Amino acid sequence: MEELGGYRLVAPLGEGGMGRVHLGRAPSGRLVAVKAVHEHLAADPRFRERFRREALAARAVTGSFTAAVLAADPEAVRPWLATEFCTGPTLTGAVSALGPLAPGELAALGAALTEAVAAVHAAGLVHRDLKPSNVVLTRDGPMVIDFGVARTAADETLTGSGEVVGSPGFIAPELLTGAGEPGPAVDVFALGALLTYAATGRPPFGTGPVHQVLYRTTHGRADLDGVPERWRELLGSCLAEDPGDRPAVAGVLAVCAAWTEGAPWWEREAVAGLIRRREEEIAELVANAERAPAAGPAATRAEPTRAEPARAQPAAARTLVRGGNRGASRRRFLRWGGAALAGGAAVGAVAWLAELTGDDGQDDGAGTGAAGSPGPYTLGRALWTRDIGKAQPLRYGEALYLRDEDRLTRLDPGSGAVAWSYPAEDITEAVPGAALVHVLRSPVMSSTEIVTLDAATGVVRWSADPVVRNPHRPLRLRETPTSDPVISIDGANSALSVSADVLCVVTYASYSTQWELRAGQKRPWRAYGYHPRTGAPLWFHQGARAEVEGLYQRGGRIGVASTTASLVTEENRRDEPLTVLRAADGTLEREIPQGARHPESYLGSRDTRYYATDGRLSAVDLATRRTLWSRDLAEEETDTTVTPTAHAGLVYAATYGSLTAIDADSGRTRWSLTDVGEPVTSPPLVSGGLVYGLGRSPDGEDTSDGRPRWGVHARDAATGALVWAAETGEVRTVLAGPGAGTRTGLVHVVSDDGTLSTFAAPEPA
Repeated sequence: MEELGGYRLVAPLGEGGMGRVHLGRAPSGRLVAVKAVHEHLAADPRFRERFRREALAARAVTGSFTAAVLAADPEAVRPWLATEFCTGPTLTGAVSALGPLAPGELAALGAALTEAVAAVHAAGLVHRDLKPSNVVLTRDGPMVIDFGVARTAADETLTGSGEVVGSPGFIAPELLTGAGEPGPAVDVFALGALLTYAATGRPPFGTGPVHQVLYRTTHGRADLDGVPERWRELLGSCLAEDPGDRPAVAGVLAVCAAWTEGAPWWEREAVAGLIRRREEEIAELVANAERAPAAGPAATRAEPTRAEPARAQPAAARTLVRGGNRGASRRRFLRWGGAALAGGAAVGAVAWLAELTGDDGQDDGAGTGAAGSPGPYTLGRALWTRDIGKAQPLRYGEALYLRDEDRLTRLDPGSGAVAWSYPAEDITEAVPGAALVHVLRSPVMSSTEIVTLDAATGVVRWSADPVVRNPHRPLRLRETPTSDPVISIDGANSALSVSADVLCVVTYASYSTQWELRAGQKRPWRAYGYHPRTGAPLWFHQGARAEVEGLYQRGGRIGVASTTASLVTEENRRDEPLTVLRAADGTLEREIPQGARHPESYLGSRDTRYYATDGRLSAVDLATRRTLWSRDLAEEETDTTVTPTAHAGLVYAATYGSLTAIDADSGRTRWSLTDVGEPVTSPPLVSGGLVYGLGRSPDGEDTSDGRPRWGVHARDAATGALVWAAETGEVRTVLAGPGAGTRTGLVHVVSDDGTLSTFAAPEPA
């Protein structure tokens, strides 16, 4: 096993701009973090001198909430520095997993971090890189780590001209503009940004490209939306642009101490559980390294202790193996010779390790799980959570949108940070695209409106408000025969369809009940065409007196499925007609009786589509409208939903209690599950070789009423084997999409209580 400065390097933990960090062990058995300087920096005499001064100053920091510098050698061939190893999740990881802190919890965290900052300043240093990923939550409380960019407040002679040190979003404006010296006020600014993040779950100056974050820091105002009311004045003053307007560290500490309530946040079970799991991972990491000592430190990789969630291991989860060797045993852990994991002695660690692993202390090798228990699977951990109420999430590319009745918000899907928010009442639909987002508004007492926003900024590009002002619409609309009254008002409902060349809005009245039928005076549906990029009005078309049940656009055609029946049922809806318009000019191409059964077949589609109708599951060739195969559904399967297209040769059908994979060519069952919850999406969600559904706890535990609603399961789409599970409770919907900067995608789960949780997507088995 490689050594550096007398410390054995157990495993790499991560790499930064200054050097590589390893988990090491002192001769006494104590675990430490060893930072080895990059070779190109070690060759710079100026850097070595600066490193020597900073290491000497950092060793004088002795606060209760700072990671102690234990030893350093600036003169070694590879300069190195050893610090106390802090075991636990970063503040980033904890906030992402558990959500923003309550006011009392925020006060406890603020008091501890402010005390840490005071200790740094007492040693004559300015930390200069305070951020959530440089705070580790341990059993003894939050620990401020990484003094790699710390400077003595009085000596900047070795700092390069124009050098900016820190992390975007937490750097004080004076460091960016060069308008002031990096004194203690720099850390107060970063502390304010850090506590704002803990209170809201997002950085106060947003996310995105670095230059945009830095610009907002120097020219914008901090986003304090969501910060508890009594905290806004304090955090706002900490984030003041002028260093002289920021409070002193002692003043911040006094306020936080006065507002602290109850037991410290990190001692409460939710956070303590995260700390225990991190301790377990480190215990297993060390045990695995000891099992393969000849492989060297590079053979074993660890989750970076201080990495942001988006840069951590893509799954942001741990793999659980049912049966077989379950990691470090109690006996092996005892052989560590009493090594302490920053905040807990080995004796205490034995207890929690045995409790978590269920290990009885016997090294018996592989075992067998309970009958019917799953094989290896990954337990999902949320990267971030957010309360979205009744909002509906939408994914498009690298953007996540939340649509509510009075607001459309774009979020960064990997962090949950708000990119922009567009407030508008009565939003009924939103269709995002690569460059534009089209928003439909249907006010109760006025005509439908369409607003088109820039997808990157949320700025309005064009609007048609209301659509009845489309110049192609006649000024006075009269029905035939002429004895009918003039009907100039559109129906209160609307639908939106967007293609590369045409944006189509259809207005209509509801026919769902006899009362709505009479109130709507049998109004006709009306279609309005616009150029999607410029908003130029293109055409107008008036249809029949009917309610619209479906709007489709493909192959230069627009299909409008309508019905005149009140109390519409699934059966009579499919027997209704389909009106086909030319998308270029809105003229009528043809009317197809009962065309609503297979509307896609009249719009130029040539593939195969799958339907669950009339008690049967069928495959239809859209080019010929010929049924390729059909199979009966059982009586209890009449509510079946099916994926309309095949995925790798399979079609997936779901109903409450079952999930079935069907051969797309023959209609034969490939695999079937009969103990799952109701479908979380309609049709079933299939993404990245996985099919998602609601299921029981993989450990066999469940709710008292026995319903399979423990959380979301992801199963291998080819075999049905459980790959991933996340405890979410019953959910409203599940989305999947790409993850910026990650090797895998992201899974967004909205629980019944309105909590949006985002997980790193699992990989197929």
